[in-house]
Parts: sequence; C-alpha cells; structure tokens
Amino acid sequence: MQLNPERESLTPEKLRELSGLQDLSDERAQEIIFSIKAFCAILLEVAKEKEPTIISLTENSNQLKQAA
Repeated sequence: MQLNPERESLTPEKLRELSGLQDLSDERAQEIIFSIKAFCAILLEVAKEKEPTIISLTENSNQLKQAA
C-alpha cells in the first residue's frame, strides 16, 4: 500500500494533518519538510553506495517523471 500514490509534494497543511500537530506554524512546518527531504536525499545516497542497482532504478524513475 502506498501512502502517496499521486506523489504529491508534502505541504504544511498535509504535514499538520498527518502528524496531528495542528499548532505548527507554516514556517516551522516548512523547516520540518526541508529536514525530511534532506534526510531522504542522504538515505538515497547511502543506499546508492551500498546497492549500485538503486542508481539505475532512481534514474529510470526520474526519466519517467520527466517524460510525463
């Protein structure tokens, strides 16, 4: 089951909805979203180093996104 099958970007509103932190300011929510994206980028880089086939999978995914 995918949590985000449409691959929509995480917004402050969605973050508040998913986390239950309705009192988050937009600024703080944006900081959290930036941190999540940075963490994911780091994890992807580590995964690429550990498993080279991930590189081709992510490249294919990026090519499909660009074609759409």
